[in-house]
Amino acid sequence: MIELVQHDTPVPSRQQHTDGVWGTSACTPSGTQRRTTPLYCPPTPPERPELAAELNRRVIVWMNEMDLGTEENVAGVYDHDPGRGITLCHPGGDDVERMTAATKMIIAETVVDDYFCETNSRRAADDQQIGPNLSMAQSAIDAPCLTGTYQALWEKRRNDDPVLRAQHDAFNDLKRFSTPAQARRTTHDIAQLYLGYNAENGWRLINRLPPVWQYLANRQMNSFRPCLALTDMLDGYEIPPELYAHPLVQDCTARASLIATLHNDLASCEREIRGPGLPFNLPAAIRAEEHIPLDEAFIKSCEVHNELIQELETDTERTTAALPDPAVARYLTGL
Repeated sequence: MIELVQHDTPVPSRQQHTDGVWGTSACTPSGTQRRTTPLYCPPTPPERPELAAELNRRVIVWMNEMDLGTEENVAGVYDHDPGRGITLCHPGGDDVERMTAATKMIIAETVVDDYFCETNSRRAADDQQIGPNLSMAQSAIDAPCLTGTYQALWEKRRNDDPVLRAQHDAFNDLKRFSTPAQARRTTHDIAQLYLGYNAENGWRLINRLPPVWQYLANRQMNSFRPCLALTDMLDGYEIPPELYAHPLVQDCTARASLIATLHNDLASCEREIRGPGLPFNLPAAIRAEEHIPLDEAFIKSCEVHNELIQELETDTERTTAALPDPAVARYLTGL
C-alpha cells in the first residue's frame, strides 16, 4: 500500500548539555564525515500552497474569536503551518469547510498541550493540576450530564476558559461533517491522547524516562491518531463502524499513528534536548536505557521507525485481502 522512499538522515553530533544531559545538533560539524541511515517514508503528495494558506488564515481568525490569537500563538501557526499539514496528510480532501474544521480541532488539541501540559510561558497550572485540567478539556468535547445547577456551573467554566472554549467550539464544528460514529471515534481518540499526556507528565514529575517498551506503549496513545483517523470524514465518506472497529483495521490505524509520532520524535529531538526539562522522545529513551551515545540512539530510533513502516505495509496488504470492501481499501490508502 505504501511506496518506500529512501532519505539520508543526518545523525546529530554529540554536545555537552546542561545538567550532564547529552544534547544533539542536527548539523554535523564541517569537515566531519556524516553518518546516515535510510529513513523510509511514504511519498509526499503534491503541495497545495494556496489552500494551505487559506486554512491558516481561517484558523487564525477563529483563534482570535476564541481569545487565543496572541502574537506568540499566531506566530506558531505560521511556524508550524497546520494548513500545509492538513493538505499533505489528506490529499484526497477538497472541501475547504471540512478541512477548516479539522485544522481547528488540531489547533485545539495543541492549545491544550501548550497551556495545560508544556513547560513554557503559556502554561497556567502547576504540575499537580495537569490531570484535572486534561479531564476538563475532555469534558469540553464529551459533555457531562449533570443536574441543572451543576450543569450551569460547568458550562460557565467551559465558556470562560479560552482553552476549553476552543475545544468545545472546534469539536462542534467537526461534528457538522461527521456521522455520530465518526464523532464518537474522535472523542475516544482524544481521551486516549490526553491519557498519554498525563502519563508523560508523571514521568516528568519524577524526572525519569520510562523503559523503551513502555515509552512506545504510551506513544501509541500520545500520538497523532486523532488527526489520522479523520481521513474518511475529510474525504466525505465513512468507513462502516463495524469495519473500522475490526482488529485488522485498528492495528493499521494504531501502527500508522505510532509511526507518524516517532517521525516527529526524530524531527524534534534536537529542540527537546536543548530545551528545559526532561527530553521526551524515542532517541532519549533508548539512550537512557542502553547507556549509549545519543547519535547511536538516534540511528536505532530510525530503525524502529523503518521496521514499523515495513510492518504497516504487511498489515495493510493482509487487511485489504481479508476485508475486500472498497471503503477499507480507501481508508487504508488515505491512512
